[in-house]
Amino acid sequence: MNLAPLLAHFDLPPHTQAVRLSAHADVWALQLTGRRAVLKRTSLNHAPGIAAWSQALAQAGVQVLAPLPSPTVLLPEGAGDSSRWVLYPFVEGRRYQGLDQDLERASALLGQIHAAAPDQTFDLPHLASVRAFTASDLQALSDEVLEGLARAQLSTARPAALLAERQTQYLTGALPRAVSQSLPMVNCSWDHKAANLVYLPSGEPVLVDPDNAARMPRVYDLALTALSFHLDPSLHSGPAQLMTPAQWATFLRGYTQHIDLTPLEHQMWPDVLLCAWMDESLWQLSQVGEGWQDEAAREVWLELLTLPQPFALT
Repeated sequence: MNLAPLLAHFDLPPHTQAVRLSAHADVWALQLTGRRAVLKRTSLNHAPGIAAWSQALAQAGVQVLAPLPSPTVLLPEGAGDSSRWVLYPFVEGRRYQGLDQDLERASALLGQIHAAAPDQTFDLPHLASVRAFTASDLQALSDEVLEGLARAQLSTARPAALLAERQTQYLTGALPRAVSQSLPMVNCSWDHKAANLVYLPSGEPVLVDPDNAARMPRVYDLALTALSFHLDPSLHSGPAQLMTPAQWATFLRGYTQHIDLTPLEHQMWPDVLLCAWMDESLWQLSQVGEGWQDEAAREVWLELLTLPQPFALT
């Protein structure tokens, strides 16, 4: 990709040293005079709101990365795809290591994010409730999961039964119950996981990828985080597995330092957790593809499929 037009928009010299940080996303580390920065593609329609939200968090002392004081650039047609780009400071630190202290501090950060200015919307994307999917949507994703398992010569009988059972529970119970409730709303990153945290020398984590931010039911973001926190194990140094019951208890201990879930949120938790699984986990499993054939890598996916622990709130 030719970065010259972008560098010019940010008043950076065309010879600025740039190193691509991801094979799957447009993210670049830049060497500037006396400092490093990260140039990345961000939300086309909601970039100003995401910037305002992350800046408000940073100003309140919440460790979320905020853009450098430079404009979010809309790259016009003719210079490439119409898209917004933003500059972030580069955070020096270590990766998540899976220590209890790492986990508790990560969840405390999630609690701080949820507790910050819950009544301000910041013009973020808005989810009034859990996301709803049709039977045909879910069946197509389930078929992809089963096809991947079959290609890896793994048994599909139990997974097929699990997927069918969850689909029925979701469509006939969990989804209609969840969308009928008015749950507390928060602003969140919608992507709070180990792979997106950098730990400072003090041991405090910084959320370095807030660009998927949205406003949604608080307990829905908690459920999504529970299911996905240890995914993308190549991007952190913790365990390549879902949180164990003991780790989940540690996670809740940190989170509840800042958040008291309501009785309604406790009541709705099993339904919301299933909705979160049908929303993101099923899609993630449908994308594993040939990864099912990698014996080491597939263990976390098999856990996500079977859910050996219930992530109970008590």
